[in-house]
Amino acid sequence: MKYGLWKTFITQIKRINEAKLSGTYLLYFVNAIVSGLIPVISVFFIKIIVDEITISNSIEQFIWKMLILILLSALCLVLKSIFEGILAGNFFTLRQKEFERVIRLYYSTKYDNIEDSLFQDTMESATKAVDGDDRGFQKTYTNFKLILNSLFSIILFSIILANFHIALVFVCLFSTIISIIINKKIADYHKKRQKDLGHAYRQKQYYNQTTSDFAYGKDIRIFSLKEFIMKKYQDKSLSYIKVLSDLLNKEFKYGLFGLITLLIQDSVAYILVIYSAIQKQITLSEVTLYISSIVTFTTILRTLSDNMIDLIKNLKLTIGYFDFLDSTNLEEKLAFYNADYHEGVSIEFRNVWFKYPNTEKYVLKDLNFKINAKEKIAIVGTNGAGKTTIVKLICGLFEPTRGQIFINGIDLKTLDKKDYQKLISTVFQDYDIYALSILENVGGIKYDRQKAISCIENVGLKETIESLPKGYDTNLLKVIDEQGIDLSGGQKQKLAIARALYKNGGIVILDEPTSALDALAEASIYQQFAGLVENKTAIYISHRLSSTKFCDRILFFNQNGLQEEGSHEDLMNQKQEYYHMFMVQGKYYQEREDEDENN
Repeated sequence: MKYGLWKTFITQIKRINEAKLSGTYLLYFVNAIVSGLIPVISVFFIKIIVDEITISNSIEQFIWKMLILILLSALCLVLKSIFEGILAGNFFTLRQKEFERVIRLYYSTKYDNIEDSLFQDTMESATKAVDGDDRGFQKTYTNFKLILNSLFSIILFSIILANFHIALVFVCLFSTIISIIINKKIADYHKKRQKDLGHAYRQKQYYNQTTSDFAYGKDIRIFSLKEFIMKKYQDKSLSYIKVLSDLLNKEFKYGLFGLITLLIQDSVAYILVIYSAIQKQITLSEVTLYISSIVTFTTILRTLSDNMIDLIKNLKLTIGYFDFLDSTNLEEKLAFYNADYHEGVSIEFRNVWFKYPNTEKYVLKDLNFKINAKEKIAIVGTNGAGKTTIVKLICGLFEPTRGQIFINGIDLKTLDKKDYQKLISTVFQDYDIYALSILENVGGIKYDRQKAISCIENVGLKETIESLPKGYDTNLLKVIDEQGIDLSGGQKQKLAIARALYKNGGIVILDEPTSALDALAEASIYQQFAGLVENKTAIYISHRLSSTKFCDRILFFNQNGLQEEGSHEDLMNQKQEYYHMFMVQGKYYQEREDEDENN
């Protein structure tokens, strides 16, 4: 069911109960009383002073009245500060819980969403509702608090003004209704132009960043791009200013009409008060009371109008967020096949077709092959042949568009992905290190120190790490308040391999694991892996065919799918595409080695 304004608001109220913050309701009510009293008390100060000037009352009575009002004001201000502080903390807690909800959704949604650009755009747009306290989810609670405060003040001022003349109340309310209509028109126009404003702003910001980012400095100077980029920046800035100008012009036109309405309201109100004073129907102190009440009452009504419009705007922003939460597909919790995958895993692709989300081109077509338990397989071939896609399918990150993948004879679709993925050690082409210690990067938060150090030693990082001041406890990457170091591309890749070794899964997948390493380091890593993957199913993907000769079997792919299959010797004897690619690469790497020796 799609969310509307009312359903969104009720859902946010329910979030208070879910977070066990039901005391928030009482705080809302009590804060509305003390906050609503403050402006009402303020108008009586002037009345008491004028009464003292015009009517010679006892000075003691005057002092007592002033002290009572001062103490009452101070009490209300202190209580308001306390209650609003607690409410702000509760609102922040509610938003933090939504962050946790988004994080859980992100890590439990189907992986094909993660690589879907449309999903990413939708998520970015939806989560704007919870990425700050000045918009969307949290601002809705704040708007509701301010509306309750205003409503209590309005009730009290309505009683004061109705006691003088009921027409005053209706005149002020009519003016406010006009103001609400005007504000809604402005808000609707803002919403209509929001896409234009956002598009113009992003373009302007891109060129602004380009002109100020040192990363672009070399290219801008070498290719003489300064004038071109500055011209683009000026054009996009003017486009952004044009949209802003349209918005401000519209606000001015509607605001002018609202100003005329306000002048009419004030004229009617002041005429009634002045006429009553001339007719001796009210005293001078009552004149000041009613005029102050009219000014404050009108201000509060307009504040109420602004907060109601703002509430609607923030609810509309939150609608997209709740729709996103409800519509996002999550991974299903499926039964896990109880078997010891560390004893070897067989993998079979049977008539597998696959295309990525929101695309029409099939990356894999009717693919069939089987990897036996404890077998070492190399997947090699031309660029764009789908090698990395095969890895993602084996890892359960994607499901075949058509066909089936069997793990030990069980359809992968029937296995729980989280349980299954615990048994896979993988090094992808793209990998990240985290702003954690070196050991935490390898073994996670609850790591086995000796095991993690052993894995780091196995990938050849021992000397590098131990030379650091804090050794294995050195933090990687600088964060806000902590210093950290960065590693070279090759060192990061070795650390990613150490992470895979630490996991020690029954399936080991290495997708171009040595692309950032030199030939000697690559040979050393593969020699170590030969022993580390013993009794496990191992899959190697490499563009260097010479590095996979030790595998039991090689699968050679090109744009038309699986073309050749067999040991290195078998494929070399066949003298087909694998043979020609191997010979070309061998000649290329030999020439590079000769050049290095000559240099």
